[in-house]
Amino acid sequence: MSKNGLTISLNEVLFYFTRAGFGVNASIGVSEDFARSNIWIAQNGFDPSECSLLALDNLDSQTSSLSIQFEKTSDGSHLFCPEDKVLSAIEASVSCVDWLEFNGLDGDLKLTNVDSPLLVVSALGANQCTGIQASWTDKSNNHYEVNLKDDIEWEIISSSEAPIELSNYADIHISAFDVNNKTSISNGKLKTLNIAEERLKTLNNGVNVGDKWPEIYEYFSRCLVKSSAESRASGAGAGLVDTD
Repeated sequence: MSKNGLTISLNEVLFYFTRAGFGVNASIGVSEDFARSNIWIAQNGFDPSECSLLALDNLDSQTSSLSIQFEKTSDGSHLFCPEDKVLSAIEASVSCVDWLEFNGLDGDLKLTNVDSPLLVVSALGANQCTGIQASWTDKSNNHYEVNLKDDIEWEIISSSEAPIELSNYADIHISAFDVNNKTSISNGKLKTLNIAEERLKTLNNGVNVGDKWPEIYEYFSRCLVKSSAESRASGAGAGLVDTD
């Protein structure tokens, strides 16, 4: 079966992306959180392979790092990579959620030089963090503002037509969402997503993955045990008959 234009289930998103994260040496816990973030991405109509491949590639090439450090600042808090590398969104998303759950929004939270900002947003959504605004300007100078208003809908405001899933390398600012505050993006393009409606579409139609899927599958494949006489003798693989 061709892996291009494939439709998979949400359970398969969990299965494949957990193992893809583990394939680039993320811990099993972080990998499971990464997969749950991708489920949220898929439930909202985005291709999870398109959103996540850069983060996997960066860890694999050691362009990014899972190392993260916290510091208190005069106007809030700051998460950053202490090494001379990009901060991996796979780790940044987990740390951001943990920080918010333990501390709430006491001032702004800034995450520096994150490779895939939408993964951070998706982790917040997957963990039902609401009343939150995330904003950033990426390396292509595209400005995005995401408002996780409540458990009914969320919205994306962008300065261009560039897809948010392709936005990369940015400092992300997390703050409390205020319905009375106007966006800082002049002539911004607004997209509102109804969470229940988008999830229903996914349940009915499955998750479409595009031309990046074979590369996700390659990371997943690193967790597979290669077939050999020794592996079969030790019980690996499926049985030959129903009673095996």
